[in-house]
Amino acid sequence: MADLNMATVMSLSGRVGLVTGRGTGILCFKWCQGIYHGRRLDILEQAAASVTGVPGSVVPIQMDVTDEESVKAGAKHTEGIDGKLDILVNNAGIAGALRDPDFGEKMFAATDPFEPETVQTWTDLFALNTIAPFFVVRAFQSLLIKGARSRPQGTSSVIN
Repeated sequence: MADLNMATVMSLSGRVGLVTGRGTGILCFKWCQGIYHGRRLDILEQAAASVTGVPGSVVPIQMDVTDEESVKAGAKHTEGIDGKLDILVNNAGIAGALRDPDFGEKMFAATDPFEPETVQTWTDLFALNTIAPFFVVRAFQSLLIKGARSRPQGTSSVIN
């Protein structure tokens, strides 16, 4: 009979996980081996250093998910670390302007809440939240397949 203990069933022991946009934001995982990707290496290094008391290691890698060459380089770097990927979490995303740190204040200060919006703001938002996850999965697909083949269940996971 199968072991139905939740600690066993939900265990991530021996798995390799990658989280995009991990330098900032809301997502935090505890797994055996974690790889954090993001645009700002200094922020990633701080995030990785803050993870303590978990088995395995956390590796920060600089990668801009909106830059196809950067994503390909991130996949190649990841392959050199573990050679496989079991879990890919497309966490990178924005809810406002990527290039304007004062966007939120401008939006709330404006009499017309749509006034601060620009075509560039929407282009950046769509590129990061919609287009980038597809290209990240495509770049890491071979590693996800290797991860799936390393397990009896034959699966890897992508979380968008």
